[in-house]
Amino acid sequence: MNFGETLASVFSRLKTWVFFADVEDVILASVFVVVIFLARKPLSRLIVKSLNNLMTHLAVSMPDEAKNELESKTSILLVVGALFIAADVLQFPVLAGGLINKVLASVALIAVFSGWYNLCGPFVSLLGGYNRLEINVESSWMKRAARFGVILFGISALLTVWKVDISGAMTGVGVLGAGVAIAAQDLVRNLVAGMNNQSEKRFTEGDVVEIEGNFIGVVEQIDLRSTVLRGFDQIPRYIPNSDLSNAVVLNYSQLRTRRVKKIISLVLSCTDQQLKGFKQDLRDYMLNSGDYDLSDGAPQYVNIVGLSENAIEVLFYARTKTADYQNFLDVDERLTLKILEISRRHDTAIAYPTQTIDMKSPLGSDRPDA
Repeated sequence: MNFGETLASVFSRLKTWVFFADVEDVILASVFVVVIFLARKPLSRLIVKSLNNLMTHLAVSMPDEAKNELESKTSILLVVGALFIAADVLQFPVLAGGLINKVLASVALIAVFSGWYNLCGPFVSLLGGYNRLEINVESSWMKRAARFGVILFGISALLTVWKVDISGAMTGVGVLGAGVAIAAQDLVRNLVAGMNNQSEKRFTEGDVVEIEGNFIGVVEQIDLRSTVLRGFDQIPRYIPNSDLSNAVVLNYSQLRTRRVKKIISLVLSCTDQQLKGFKQDLRDYMLNSGDYDLSDGAPQYVNIVGLSENAIEVLFYARTKTADYQNFLDVDERLTLKILEISRRHDTAIAYPTQTIDMKSPLGSDRPDA
């Protein structure tokens, strides 16, 4: 049977169906489709609003672009669903009904995958941007990869609906994918390490970090393959995420407070009374200056810790209230000036290294030259 004869047979069966069709079913199906078509926009808005409320409870905000796209595709799916129900009620001939179902399924798939294609941008930006972690990740390549995946799966689904065998093509794609995966092992390792770094919140853009004690710099950009650190010499370093994932990273920007530690060297000639007065005034300054953390568990030490060859060593150890570096410099400056003031008040002196030179007469000489 050629194509013309097949087409004639289809039309003949349709004529027979029209002749014997139940008029009441046709009217009800038509009214149902028309009602859904007219109410498609309010219904789609209601569905999207419910979905948005659900996501809001999960602490995820839906972008306006995503809402508009979902409303558009939902209205199409509502009409297609109504047509599916109408076709099922009307019970078209087998061949014609199968063709109608395939066409409607194709329209539904195109609507779904086109919606996903258009939503790749907003959703990848939402997931890749890590707004809740305050991390800005370059995600343009992620959008392209996601859109390519949507197109690939969409074509596959359409061909499956029309019963086109794609097993051979999929086998070829699988072999190609395995080859690409082997060739891109480092890339995949960096991608996984990048996601781990972001999920662990080890650092964010703008943080000052130290890598394994070898390099200190500011995190300038975080990508899923590498992280850009700009050193204090203003030279950027592109560090693979797999190296960062296995490295010891010190994040100085996550300091809660800063340590103030000074060893004050006083001359050995200080008396016990001078030392006690010096210590007491220094401790009073720590407690009353308002510069230091005095909470429970915070270090607050002013003690004599030892003797050196030419000094009595007094330890001052405390922590500032904040991690701000400028505040730390100001606190350290005020402490230094206060130490000098207290030492003068108690008539003590700051020790410094000294050497004693013993001058002897030359050999063979009983007295110096006149």
